[in-house]
Amino acid sequence: MKKGVTLKDLALKLNMSVSTVSKSLNNDQAISAVTKERVKELADRWNYVANESARHFKLSRSFTIGLIIPGLQDHFFVEAVNGIEDIAGAENYNIILAQSHENTSKEEGIVQMMIRNRVDGLIVVLTKYTTDTRVFEQCNAVGIPVIYIVREPPNECYHYVSVNNLEGAFKATCYLANKGHKRIACITGPKTMPISVTRLEGYMQALRKSGIPPDAALIKEVNFTERETHHAMQSLMKLKQPPTAVFCFKNDITLDAIVFLKKKYPDRLHTIDFTDFGNLPLFKYLDHKPVASVKEDFFEVGKRAAGLLFEMIRGKKADHDKRKINVKIPCKLIIN
Repeated sequence: MKKGVTLKDLALKLNMSVSTVSKSLNNDQAISAVTKERVKELADRWNYVANESARHFKLSRSFTIGLIIPGLQDHFFVEAVNGIEDIAGAENYNIILAQSHENTSKEEGIVQMMIRNRVDGLIVVLTKYTTDTRVFEQCNAVGIPVIYIVREPPNECYHYVSVNNLEGAFKATCYLANKGHKRIACITGPKTMPISVTRLEGYMQALRKSGIPPDAALIKEVNFTERETHHAMQSLMKLKQPPTAVFCFKNDITLDAIVFLKKKYPDRLHTIDFTDFGNLPLFKYLDHKPVASVKEDFFEVGKRAAGLLFEMIRGKKADHDKRKINVKIPCKLIIN
């Protein structure tokens, strides 16, 4: 394999020092225009490509950040990725993107890979099953700051950027109550996910504000599968007093619930109102959709998380391992 042209090769040919050639290529003001032109002409003719890895080694940085998400099939995660890329590009950083596919063992292996590759920082959306974050503590131990986004970490000693889930759930449930509904159900995510607990609390606060007594029979926990949502809806429909409205954890649950009603209870399809998180763009094409959805700005979540991470990488927040930083981006309720 042919060896690439080095700074030393250029310096020997031009009878200059390696330092002069390097400064010329970096447009150092201390180097004359004539010298810069000579260096640039030879570098172009010899197809010289700068050795970034050598520069990174000298600066003790990889100029790479790690990003772990459950999967690219969820467009909300993709929006966050776009926000992160927006900031990383401006910082001249590359991103190593990996998918955990909601598998904790895979997630742990990815983190170990990120550590071996010495990323300068890590942004992560936890799997819905993650309760043990010791592998992420290893990152902090070797000087790699970690920012969690979207899904809240299981304890409060970590840095977290997401939307205001409590506020969003409160608004979505209040909207149903203000429409006159008294039997409002909640289909939430796994209680092992702190975000599920937070959204459930927003639902409960809205009921209390509206003077509606909570009913445990109206609260169903699902694991985001169509089968579990159908089972939850079946249980709700069999109640002596079925709900007239349902607040769902996210859009996918609402759509699965509507499909269930179409198949099993078509007569109730127009009598049950839904609200949820997500506000999918495709709603405008559907005949049956939630009456209102919480719009989450995950692009901004990604930008804020990346901005915070780079502050830590540059050392502007030297106490980042001692003080928890929790950023919540406001939500907006969209009437469909």
